[in-house]
Amino acid sequence: MVLFFESKLKPSQFFIKKLQKTTKFDTLNSFLYGFCHFLLLPIRSSAGIPTVSRMAVENHQQKAVAASHKHLLSLDLSINNFTGGIPQLLGNCSRLSTILLNDNGLQGSIPAQIFSKQLLELNLGTNLLWGTIPSEVRLCRNLEYLGLYNNFLSGEIPRELFSLPKLKFLYLNTNNLTGTLPNFPPSCAISDLWIHENALSGSLPHSLGNCRNLTMFFASYNNFGGIIPPEIFKGLVQLEFLYLDSNKLEGQIPETLWGLGELKELVLSGNMLNGRIPERIAQCHQLAVLSLSTNNLVGQIPPSIGSLKDLYFVSLSDNMLQGSLPPEVGNCSSLVELRLQNNLIEGRIPSEVCKLENLEVFHLFNNHIKGRIPQQIGRMSNLVELALYNNSLTGRIPSGITHLKKLTFLSLADNNLTGEVPSEIGRNNSPGLVKLDLTGNRLYGLIPSYICSGNSLSVLALGNNSFNGTFPVELGKCSSLRRVILSYNLLQGSIPAELDKNPGISFLDARGNLLEGSIPPVVGSWSNLSMLDLSENRLSGSIPPELGMLGNLQMLLLSSNRLNGSIPPELGYCSQMIKMDLSKNSLRGNIPSEITSFVALQNLLLQDNNLSGVIPDSFSSLESLFDLQLGNNMLEGSIPCSLGKLHQLNSVLNLSHNMLSGEIPRCLSGLDKLQILDLSSNNFSGTIPPELNSMVSLSFVNISFNHLSGKIPDAWMKSMASSPGSYLGNPELCLQGNADRDSYCGEAKNSHTKGLVLVGIILTVAFFIALLCAAIYITLDHRLRQQLSSQTRSPLHECRSKTEDLPEDLKLEDIIKATEGWNDRYVIGRGKHGTVYRTETENSRRNWAVKKVDLSETNFSIEMRTLSLVRHRNVVRMAGYCIKDGYGFIVTEYMEGGTLFDVLHWRKPLHTNFPTPLIYKTDHQKLTSLNSLSSPRVPENGHSTRLTEKCDVYSYGVILLELLCRKLPVDPSFEEGLDIASWTRKNLQENNECCSFLDVEIGSWNVDEQWKALKLLELALDCTELEPGIRPSMRDVVGYLIKLNDKQEGTVHTRDNSGS
Repeated sequence: MVLFFESKLKPSQFFIKKLQKTTKFDTLNSFLYGFCHFLLLPIRSSAGIPTVSRMAVENHQQKAVAASHKHLLSLDLSINNFTGGIPQLLGNCSRLSTILLNDNGLQGSIPAQIFSKQLLELNLGTNLLWGTIPSEVRLCRNLEYLGLYNNFLSGEIPRELFSLPKLKFLYLNTNNLTGTLPNFPPSCAISDLWIHENALSGSLPHSLGNCRNLTMFFASYNNFGGIIPPEIFKGLVQLEFLYLDSNKLEGQIPETLWGLGELKELVLSGNMLNGRIPERIAQCHQLAVLSLSTNNLVGQIPPSIGSLKDLYFVSLSDNMLQGSLPPEVGNCSSLVELRLQNNLIEGRIPSEVCKLENLEVFHLFNNHIKGRIPQQIGRMSNLVELALYNNSLTGRIPSGITHLKKLTFLSLADNNLTGEVPSEIGRNNSPGLVKLDLTGNRLYGLIPSYICSGNSLSVLALGNNSFNGTFPVELGKCSSLRRVILSYNLLQGSIPAELDKNPGISFLDARGNLLEGSIPPVVGSWSNLSMLDLSENRLSGSIPPELGMLGNLQMLLLSSNRLNGSIPPELGYCSQMIKMDLSKNSLRGNIPSEITSFVALQNLLLQDNNLSGVIPDSFSSLESLFDLQLGNNMLEGSIPCSLGKLHQLNSVLNLSHNMLSGEIPRCLSGLDKLQILDLSSNNFSGTIPPELNSMVSLSFVNISFNHLSGKIPDAWMKSMASSPGSYLGNPELCLQGNADRDSYCGEAKNSHTKGLVLVGIILTVAFFIALLCAAIYITLDHRLRQQLSSQTRSPLHECRSKTEDLPEDLKLEDIIKATEGWNDRYVIGRGKHGTVYRTETENSRRNWAVKKVDLSETNFSIEMRTLSLVRHRNVVRMAGYCIKDGYGFIVTEYMEGGTLFDVLHWRKPLHTNFPTPLIYKTDHQKLTSLNSLSSPRVPENGHSTRLTEKCDVYSYGVILLELLCRKLPVDPSFEEGLDIASWTRKNLQENNECCSFLDVEIGSWNVDEQWKALKLLELALDCTELEPGIRPSMRDVVGYLIKLNDKQEGTVHTRDNSGS
């Protein structure tokens, strides 16, 4: 090997400097023996180092080794690759004062022999040493430096260590030391004390204040607890660095701490400190780092913090700080990082903060900040991270944000921001935006095309807004993109098939938009994709088999679309699948056995389709499955026993509304963790196996409308007790108690037989009674008609309903007289079944509406019965009726507001006459009477006689479109064949700006009201869907309007057929 010597060493010193890593000595022990052989030179105290700068080590006799020990004064073998233990022979070097063995691979315990009174400096840091610190360290009375850091030392710190009178630098950090800190003597000379990253506990000793020369105290990441003794800081007048973070300290920060004028860095984060940050913080005028995060601090950030000109790092996050952000923070001109997230800070962002031109990180998320983002934010030219999410910010995103050329992280999510996103955002950034999160606002317009101009964008999150336009093609070309969230917007059109291959995208969520067309096969080339969510759109066509190429796909969510065709068996190649949701589509064909082979699958949701065939008997391999829903399909056959082997199935097993048959298999008893079992509306027969009593975790069971018989297991009865309808439709089921079950069921069977006979008798008697009543009714009705035809006049009060507020003197002749014999000038509306006139009483001058109905063209009794049964605050009340000369007359309260048609289409709509536009929430108290040209035509009314509530939903959507577009349902300005619903959709596809085809008055509204108008437009489009099944219910509509009126985010996405 080769040794290097320094040429200017003092006499009698041998100093080895940084041996090359190519040394042939593997262990320090072997090296020292070889080195001491080389030291057989006649050195005297006055002799110098030979002028030879390089000499080869030769082998000599080991007996000469001891002779050389007494000459060795300093040994530096640091930053090498020595292994093994520390040689005990170093203890024989009686004059050795410096031992530097740090940054090697030395192992074992520290030999006690190396400690002597001559030792001044000992550094054994960054090795693999273990064991305790020898108590012999007390012998080193002249020791000034001790470095034992970054090892695996354990046990307590020897109390004698802190009593060494000359010790200044003590580094014990990053070990496994335990116990408490011993007392510090009055003569403590320590200036640097590093004990962080250990397991020390107890309170900080008061005697720490005796170390008056202490400048650095690092005690982070220990288990120190209790309060910080105020006496400590009275003596630590020279303290510059105080790190006590990640402990268990309690109480308030001592007032004496704020008097440390030399303090430069204060880190107390990650404790349980409380109280306030005082104005006295300004006395720490040299403070550069302030970290008090993750405590229980309260109160306001003191304005005096603005006087700390050297402050470059501030972290006060994760506390309970209140009040507003003081404008004086803008005076901290050196500030580079400002972290205030997760507090209770309120008020606005002061514009003075924008003066911080050196600021690189500004985190203010999860607070109660309101108001607008200052336009001057563009002055913060060095800003790299801006996180303001989860506040109450309003207004538009300022255009000044596009001037932040170094910005890479921008998150403004979950606020109330409105308007369009500045189109230039991301265009001037270098190296470019890495993350852009605008989720959960009220933003609309097009998605900016420059957001990936630097090809650095990794995360794009724009969900829960009102972005419109088509699916951005630029995203497919952004090779850096990893996560894309576009859910719950108004994106239209199809997913472009021209999307370039992008193997980097791992997460794509476009749920809840207006996307149409088919899923392009190119998505199957995104090899890194792990989550694909295209649910709640209008996608059609088949599921592309190319998706089976996504070997990393874990979640495939395509529910609530219009997909058809069969489930491609190629999906079975997605071996990492965890959740597959293809529900609420029009898929047909068999369930491919390939998709039942996913080892990690937890949720398989295929309900509400047109799937047929049998359930594959291959589910046993789905060891992680806990949610299986196959309901509302056309599945046949019996339940395969492989389902009983799904021992982790603890959530839902839904097989309802199919055509399954046979007996319920006893092998389902293996589902002892299952909570919900739904077998309703099938063709199951036979008895329920008693083995299913082992399904003790069931909280809901539905076996209704099958052909089951016999007894219900006790474990099932408990869960079915709260849902009595869950066993209906099984006439041969035996519902018994727990006592003497066999005899009870026998009695129940006999009782059932007797009951059938009794029912037959009752039905026979009821039939004859019905015939008798019918004959009586026909006779009386004939006589009544004869009596009415013989009368010439009949006062209305003699045949009116018993409504108390109808004037007693109102007669039919008065009505005829008041309307001048049914003159058209008194007509206020015409409908399919009659004409409505306005009249008034002669004495009280009260107005009434009278509908004249031709009895030969309508069933007057049905309309009368309907009106008499209606009791609703939004429907006008019937006051009376009369029948005369082949006509029926219905009297109702007269509503002064005119017709809804007049309100929607008069020359100056209501929302133009007020400074704040009015939103019509309901159309009650208006008589809706539209002529044939302008009446809404519900699609299904043309080919179906079955009218449902969804017809009213369609009509309501048309009314909303009339209001928003200021057009008739079939307006003369429309192209031939278009109504207002199809015209609106056509404009949405052709115009990027939604407001361009809406009422011109909407364009002058503020952004909040425009946002509401866009949300109402979205609701109207949902209500006017051609397919009734995917329209919302009126209950959903009302809930949506309530949320919208409360300025809360909400979107109607309920696609079921339930009514209000």
